[in-house]
Amino acid sequence: MTRFFALFGMMLIICLALMWGMMVQNGYDLFAPEMRVMLLVAFMVAAYVAFRISRILQRRAERRHDGSPLKGAQKSKLSGLFNGKSEAHQAREARVAARRKKLVAEGKLEAEAAEAPEPVIEPTTEGEIPTRVPQSASVADRMAARRERYKRAKEEGKI
Repeated sequence: MTRFFALFGMMLIICLALMWGMMVQNGYDLFAPEMRVMLLVAFMVAAYVAFRISRILQRRAERRHDGSPLKGAQKSKLSGLFNGKSEAHQAREARVAARRKKLVAEGKLEAEAAEAPEPVIEPTTEGEIPTRVPQSASVADRMAARRERYKRAKEEGKI
């Protein structure tokens, strides 16, 4: 409960400061009798936000006390917030990996290569630069092929 009141106090101060700054900038007085509704809204927003934050922190403390880890907590402190995998997803990955191992053992599937070989770009004739290269080729090779296509098109009068 003290956590809620502390959060509520901070949120109320922040809400009132932001509203007061906006009102002063536009030439209004936040504490005028007409602004009672605005003060009530600031009070309610601060109470709601403080309640939500205190409930989240309370649940985390209960989980920590029970000993159940947060999703994705094995990897790093922040990974559970952004990319935690559900238990169903982890179970499916385990089933797929087991099935893959079984198929490799039966010879129905080839084991994945640790490193894919780089595509070798061979010139079409002696010293000639190819005009088409695979998309997996390096940027330099793709740009060289593009320059060659441009040069040939210009020679043929297409450009």
